[in-house]
Amino acid sequence: MSQPRHSARLVLQGHIIDSMMLPQIMDMVMDLGGNFTIEELRVGQHKTDTSICRMEVYADSARAA
Repeated sequence: MSQPRHSARLVLQGHIIDSMMLPQIMDMVMDLGGNFTIEELRVGQHKTDTSICRMEVYADSARAA
């Protein structure tokens, strides 16, 4: 019998790539033993455009998720 997986949905919006927010969050999730699935990623095409990322973060325990 498999244990339930705990998850949370994150929505990041803004300058999440050039500010390094997106890769920092991905690193933090992996460092804490979790995983993630990118559900949507729209990258702004110009310097003034914002980006959006919808992702599911999941782990074996609620504390890690």
